[in-house]
Amino acid sequence: MKKNIYLVQPTTANVSTVYFPYAIGCIASYAWSFEDICEAFELKESVFLREEHRQVIARLESPYLIGFSNYLWNFEYNKALAKKIKEAFPECIIVFGGPQIPADASLLETCSYIDMLQHYEGEVSFRDLLRALASKRDLGEVHNLSFRQGKNCVTTDFVLAEEFDFPSPYQSGYFDKLMLENPEITFEPLIETNRGCPHKCAYCSWGMVHSKVRQFPLERVFADLEWCAAHQCEFVGFADANFGMFERDEAIVDKIIELKHTTGYPKKFQVSYVSYSKGSWERVFRITKKLNENEMDKGVTLSFQSMSPIVQTNIGRSNMNAENYKKQMRIYADAGIPTYTDLILGLPGETLESYKNGIEELLEMGQHTALFVHLCEWLPLAQMGSKEYMKRFDIRYTEIPLNQPHVKKSQDGIIEHSRIITSTNTMSTEQWVEMNLFSTCVLCFHHLRLLQFVALYLHDTQSLSYTAFYAALLEFLLSEESGDNVFKHLQGRFGNVIRRHTGVTVFDDAFGDIAWPSEEYAFLKIVTQKQDFFGSLKPFLIRYIHSEALLEDLLAYQCFCLKEMQKQSMVQTFGYDWKPYFDLLLKNQPARLRQKQTTYEIEAREAYADLADYAKRVVWFGRRGGTNIYTSELKEKREKNE
Repeated sequence: MKKNIYLVQPTTANVSTVYFPYAIGCIASYAWSFEDICEAFELKESVFLREEHRQVIARLESPYLIGFSNYLWNFEYNKALAKKIKEAFPECIIVFGGPQIPADASLLETCSYIDMLQHYEGEVSFRDLLRALASKRDLGEVHNLSFRQGKNCVTTDFVLAEEFDFPSPYQSGYFDKLMLENPEITFEPLIETNRGCPHKCAYCSWGMVHSKVRQFPLERVFADLEWCAAHQCEFVGFADANFGMFERDEAIVDKIIELKHTTGYPKKFQVSYVSYSKGSWERVFRITKKLNENEMDKGVTLSFQSMSPIVQTNIGRSNMNAENYKKQMRIYADAGIPTYTDLILGLPGETLESYKNGIEELLEMGQHTALFVHLCEWLPLAQMGSKEYMKRFDIRYTEIPLNQPHVKKSQDGIIEHSRIITSTNTMSTEQWVEMNLFSTCVLCFHHLRLLQFVALYLHDTQSLSYTAFYAALLEFLLSEESGDNVFKHLQGRFGNVIRRHTGVTVFDDAFGDIAWPSEEYAFLKIVTQKQDFFGSLKPFLIRYIHSEALLEDLLAYQCFCLKEMQKQSMVQTFGYDWKPYFDLLLKNQPARLRQKQTTYEIEAREAYADLADYAKRVVWFGRRGGTNIYTSELKEKREKNE
């Protein structure tokens, strides 16, 4: 009689999509491609939603083994479910794998209900585990495994699979079955074209493995893309660490574009779910140019993590080059392709001064489109997670509720956790708070564009550095003179991360039932009362712009450009010809402001159902595309006889 196997990979709650459980799909598709596995074991239900535990347990039928795929967003849920399953079915074998599992057997020592751990990639190891269990062979022969042996825990050798002919879960029928059984759910795919990473970034789980990059056959990749098109998947993303590394990657993008034009799907390439190659930027440019020309992406991310050479050396990213970055910025700008930059706050070697200098350097280079700051997370499989590395840089972390924006509140009362690095030998917890407030200020006012035009004007006319302006603005917002505002609330919130281990993201029912990163939350709070807020800033701004008439005109233009909730055309006359002036400054080109009465009109194209709809579509979805302000919709109004 076959023994029943269940696999669990619950997704985080989101507002619009559910991702295919790719990891367990790969493991199941490979293991059940072997006749001996099919004869010995029955693959039962795959749990991919975060359901109530009692509902999951009620559906289990004599479970022999249950495998859990673990990530930051489901680890606590999985542990609680596994514990209850063990109570209900004491003989059931519980196996935990995934990126959240440490490289040793320590989890077995703290979680008695877990029987085995699978480390790193799992296809071959899981197949071999099932074979060993079926034949009662020694588990020590199974690679990448930790298990109990008497009173001790044993961890076997780590081996990466040399064979790489793993079947795709898209083509094996695994996901077809999932879609058939859940017709009410819209699924979103992630595809691997290769696996592994040649780099050794200290903050990343990929870097710890430091493996040779192995490519899946091009035929498999094309077939996966054709499957997505046939199943009308609107979006597709890649789970590669370095897409664009290989010459064939251009052919893969050509295939995506071909499918869009011949079938209508996929409509978009999920640029936020692809990590582009760090060393093949010319090829990456050609790839993103093709995607941009076919309206399939919103630009390209040029990740630096830190602008400090010391930090880059500490984290294994010393291959980054500022001059090369400037060159790429110019080339992308000339091609009309937006670029975005990622920084990580809290890396070893970073100081408050170097962090601010790095942001200034990026703004001076012309990064006015989008900057994203991610809090550095302690990950068990990263080099940064090792005791030696932590001791070397005196790394301390704070455990807080999951730091993941744009997800719903937990409905089951189980809180997932992030371990945020909040102090190092070059950064105190007080400086961590200050860094967060400063970057929130820059992201909110510059890259979400609440005061971007003001900063550009002052930089151009007074050579005032961007960071000097935003540092002074932040000081004003936190002073008694400014009155009550969202930044005073955020100051207390960041302080409570250290003192009370509270979360970083913010929930506010006015903007929907999802978590907002601090800069987006600040933007939303301010934009809903923008007239009053801009009025409250005049005592601060008059320090720099002594002409009240010019200041009034500039603030009126800044306010005019911010996207409104209502669908309505707007017309306003200004004393200066602002638009061409700022268009040039945003391209890092010389510009001259003309004092000329100019009338601008905006033909609003979208209306929003409510504030939550506005928040989702304009701030969340529109951030990368810069659509939280009017750009193409804003034109100079000319007289009919002109």
